Order: sequence, then structure tokens, then C-alpha cells
Amino acid sequence: MKFYGHDENRLHVERSLASGRLHHGWILAGPRGLGKAHFALEFARLLVDPEDRHRNLIEHRTHPDIIRIQRLAKEAPKDGEEADPNAELKRSITIDQIRDVQHALTTRPSLGSKRAVIIDAADDLERGGANALLKSLEEPPVGTYFFLISHASDRLLPTIRSRCQMLRFDPLSSAEMASALRQAVPEASERQIELLAATGNGSPGQALDYADLDFDEIETAIQRMVEKGDPTNKIRHGLAESLSTKSAQARYEAFLRYVPISIAKEARASGAISAVEAFQDADRLAQRAVAQSLDKQAVIFQMGSLLASLRPHKHGAE
Repeated sequence: MKFYGHDENRLHVERSLASGRLHHGWILAGPRGLGKAHFALEFARLLVDPEDRHRNLIEHRTHPDIIRIQRLAKEAPKDGEEADPNAELKRSITIDQIRDVQHALTTRPSLGSKRAVIIDAADDLERGGANALLKSLEEPPVGTYFFLISHASDRLLPTIRSRCQMLRFDPLSSAEMASALRQAVPEASERQIELLAATGNGSPGQALDYADLDFDEIETAIQRMVEKGDPTNKIRHGLAESLSTKSAQARYEAFLRYVPISIAKEARASGAISAVEAFQDADRLAQRAVAQSLDKQAVIFQMGSLLASLRPHKHGAE
């Protein structure tokens, strides 16, 4: 996979590998959707398969010397059934999962001299699992390297952080986002790429979550409220009806993310204090809406009111 951005992290890894003094524990820290898991896999590939002999095994996640630890499905598949990629997952990575890996690490690597353990995400470790992992980090088996993906590294045990090197991942630039999205969604138009990039806010993973949501209709409604207001509440009623159902949760969350972005754009263009305040109100509401399970229709109407409040500034600028 081609990577975009994170140049300093790539250089740091390449230098560490070339030096022959690679640290045994790494934390890949930053917001969700920045490509940390792909980076960890490429890091692991360079480590366990430097001559690129087993790329097919790595791509199919069957390389025996790259161990991935993630939350398991609440209901394990029955004998003969394939795992459901959309199955509901357990709340945590359990201590038993860590102990199983520790038992596997008592044997030698299968295809080379090194082994990589990727934990995605280390934030999901239950307390017992974190403590068990700490023991492995304190006394790592020879040839074993740990890659801990973390979306909130400040929540990890301080003792785990102290035994690992930290690689911090920042949001991508607009140009990097556009390049990444063109590769991931080659059939998308430039307008769709622009919309996805804006919605992703520097995170390709988050942007791609919205790629199949038919978001154009929502974006059109948002722009109509910015341009014309919504004096009859017709637009807000339509959005409330289409976005408040359980099946529309992903589109609803995309709406919450995009409204503050749209208002911020207008605030920058007009410089009006009231537009800046509208952005702040929309941003706070977007953060609270899902976390506090606020009434969806009420949230949509309130967001619509904030969008419609921009019309005087838009009109004055024309």
C-alpha cells in the first residue's frame, strides 16, 4: 500500500531498522483513521520479511510471524462458518488473549529470526490484559517486537508508555488527503473527493467511512440552508425524516461532522463574529449529540438553525 504523509515517522523507522538497534516496543499514537494500522503492518513486514518473499501471506493476514491482537466477536462463529466482519465485538481485549500470545512467543519464529505483535488498539486492553502485556514489554522474548496502535495514548498505563518508543501521527494535509482518497476511491469525481476530504478532516479512514453514504444529497441541503436559509423548515423536516432512523446512523454522524466544517468555511469568508459563534455552537453540539444520545430530530433542527443563521452574512458578501 502507498502511504501519504507521516514522512518523519517513515524516516525514523527506516533509520532504526538500518541501525540494527531497533527498540522492542512502539506506540503508534494519533486520532482514528490516519493509517496507523497500515503503517504498523508495513513496519512489521520490513522487520520479519525484509526480502519481500512472503508478501502474499502478509496481505492475506496469514504470515505466522505477524500476530495481530484485536477485540473478538461477542459470538464466535460456529464450526465451519467464516467470521462475520461486521459482527458486534467484545468491549475489551482480554487477558486470555494476551496470555495466548505469550504462550505462542515461547516458540521460535517460523519463517525468519524476528516476530511482530500488533495490538489494535492498545486502548481496548482490559486492565488485566494491560498488566500482562507489561510483563512482556519488560522482558521481551528475543526477536519479538511489539506495535501498539493507540487512539488515546494518554490513557495507556504510564509503565507501558515508558517502555515503548512513541510515533505520533498527525492529520494529513489537504493535498495528502486528496491523493490518498483518489487512490482509495478512483471512481469518485473531484467534487466527491473534495467533499470526502472536508468531511474526513485530515483522516482518510474517517473520510472513507462516508464514501458509500450518498452524502451529496445531505451536502446539497446544507448548502441550500447556507445560501437561502430555511424559512418554512422544509429542508430541516426532510433531513430530520431521512437521518433520524436507526439505519441512517452513519449518515447522521456524517451530517454532524460536516455542518461545523461548512459553518467554519463561511465564518472564514465573512469574518463575522456571529458566524464564528455559530461554528462554536455547532462544533459543541456535534460532539455532544452522539456521546449523550441527544434527540436526533432536535439536533438536526438546531444544526439547521445555525446554518440558516449564516444567510445574512452570505447575502451581505454578494
